[in-house]
This record gives sequence, structure tokens and C-alpha cells, in this order.
Amino acid sequence: MTIAQSGGAVVTTTTQSHVPAGRPLWSLMEDVFVDEGSEHLTVHGRWGAIEIADTSPLVREALHRMSLGPVALENISALHENFVRWKAGAGPCLVWRKLKNTLDQLGGCLVPSLGLNDGAGPILSLVAVTREAVFALPSIGDDQIVSMRPHTEIERLNGDQALNCPGRAYQVILHSAPATEIAKSLLHTESTINQLAESLQVDKTLVADVVAYLAGADLVAVQRC
Repeated sequence: MTIAQSGGAVVTTTTQSHVPAGRPLWSLMEDVFVDEGSEHLTVHGRWGAIEIADTSPLVREALHRMSLGPVALENISALHENFVRWKAGAGPCLVWRKLKNTLDQLGGCLVPSLGLNDGAGPILSLVAVTREAVFALPSIGDDQIVSMRPHTEIERLNGDQALNCPGRAYQVILHSAPATEIAKSLLHTESTINQLAESLQVDKTLVADVVAYLAGADLVAVQRC
């Protein structure tokens, strides 16, 4: 499922999306704060205030945890079983999808990250540079050719390396391997997930995760068959 914004409205379209083999992590931008009332929920960020329609305990708990840094939302007890089903592709996961729709409303206030299953923290994070940023993970075939968009460069940012491309809604913070190696390889040549996995000696599912996040940030272009 992807969410597109048109004239300020949120439009939902259903497309095939990538389900990470690693751990999706979520946080709020450091300058974001949440104003909670008994009947309202407002997220304040650098681009203004966002009124959240769903003020349920699940949404409140998710926002609280995300304000503390990158977290795995499946650790919320009310969400765990639903999230596991979503990752396994094993049946209804309406609770997770409803929460994800709420997260999509946060736009540039949301920081999606990718972690490994060792719980060691994120290997990359997507940080919005525009209010309209909306996160979605496209499904990319293992043999589809992918390449970094022209004018994408790596810059130093607070001790990390960051991928930037003019005109894109996100910059991608490369915290650690193998995200850094995959990104650098794509800066030099087009490739496929299978080829990257073989040349870098990295598990194919992890390469697919990283490439999907880079494509979700619109820094990687996919050649359609």
C-alpha cells in the first residue's frame, strides 16, 4: 500500500510492497513533540502541526515510543500478533495496516529506519527534507536492474555518511555496513539485487531490504521489465 498526497489530501492506492526480512524501526524527528489531550492528538514538527484522527491507545503508545528513538513497533503487545502476520504474509493484519495509515499522515515528521534482527540499532535511516515526504517500500525483483539517481552523492553528516540527491524528499543516513557498501556500489554502477549479494557477499534478503529503502527514498531508480 502506498500513500500519495494530492492537493493536500491523502490518497490511498494499493500496490505490491516490499516486506522487510530485517527489522523496520520507527522514530520521530528530534524536533517533533506530541501534544496529547483526552480527545485530541497533535504532532508538532518543523513544518507545522498535524492533527491525528485516530486517538486510540495504540496510536498514543506508538507515538510515545517513537519519540524516544528508533523502535520496533511490534514490541507493543496490542500490535505484535498482527505485525507477525504482516511480515509472514499469513492472513489479516488490519490493526497494523490501520496504524501504518496513521504513520503515513505524519509526513516528514516520521523517520523510518532499517535494523538487523540482532537488535543492534539501525543500519540506515530516511530523514525527510520536505514536509510532503511519504514513506513506502516498493517491491523490486531480484533480477531487476537498479541504479542510483543522477547527482546523488555521499556527504558527511554528524559522524555518519548521508546520501543526498537534489529534489528528492529524503536523505538517507548510512549508519553502518552493509547499507554503506550497497549504496556505494550502486553509486558506481547499475546492478541487481542478486548481483549485489554475490559481489558483496551479503545475504540476498538483506540486500533487498536496503535497496527497497533506497528506492522508497526515491534515490534508486528501477528499470521495469
